[in-house]
Amino acid sequence: MERSYFEGRPRIEGVGAVAVVLIIIIGGVLVFSVGRVGVGYTSIIVDPVFATTSSVGDGANARYFLKPPWASVYRVYVATDSVNMWSERLTTGDFPAVEALTKDGLKVDVDITVRWRISPSGAVSLFRRYPALDWKDRAIIPIIRETARNLIVDFTAIETIEKRGAIGTMLEQVLIDAFNLELSLEGSVIIDGVDLRRIALPARFVNAIESKLAAEQLAIAAEFNRTQILVLANASATSEIIRAEGVAKSKIIVANATREAIEAIAALNPEIDDVELTRLYMYLETLRDISQSGRGTFIITPSDSGQFIISVPP
Repeated sequence: MERSYFEGRPRIEGVGAVAVVLIIIIGGVLVFSVGRVGVGYTSIIVDPVFATTSSVGDGANARYFLKPPWASVYRVYVATDSVNMWSERLTTGDFPAVEALTKDGLKVDVDITVRWRISPSGAVSLFRRYPALDWKDRAIIPIIRETARNLIVDFTAIETIEKRGAIGTMLEQVLIDAFNLELSLEGSVIIDGVDLRRIALPARFVNAIESKLAAEQLAIAAEFNRTQILVLANASATSEIIRAEGVAKSKIIVANATREAIEAIAALNPEIDDVELTRLYMYLETLRDISQSGRGTFIITPSDSGQFIISVPP
């Protein structure tokens, strides 16, 4: 009996050691629990016993952490997020377009997309102000709408068309300033980019602009046609004048040459009558012109008053 008692004693001590280890492990698990934060997130740990709020993770890498089992963990997305505001379509996660008034009192719809992210270092302070994690609906969306309205009101409806690129650049800068000045955000929201896709004008206004542009184009075309006609008319008139002046000068030259030729012949033949000489000279000149033309058929008929030259069509 004594031997069996002493032989079993080490076994009892071994079981006791195992139990102690298990108690330590279970106690550790009860005191601390393991959590995991993924890429793109920061975990906010709220400990109601010690009244502390802390954050774990920078969004760049996944990691594990220990926390008291009674602490609550809230995940905050810190990677790039976006807010879409559309005037023509609403899909999951989208919001209605920003309704704004132009400088001349015309209502327009502003389609924009704002890309933003939460600074991991500011996640705790942001959580304290918005424990329901609703800063997007309560702060970000209202700031975007108010800032867009305040900017558009400085431009007329026509300027929103002509200067849309400049307005988009200005909108990004004023949004950055607005988020930095918002006390409830404390610089925790960082703007990554703003896309101003469209400033939608009322259909009646667009139709009026298109009609006005069409009328201006017609007026320009009419003025161009009128100018072209005047230029062509002036050119034609000038051409006719020049041609007529040339013909007139040519006839004068020919007449002077004919007169000089007749006078020269008359001086050499004083016995010939001047009238008869002139008639004969003109007759011969006409025959020369006919022979040089090389076209058509002519019939020469004598008569008491002279000779007639009749052109016969081919």
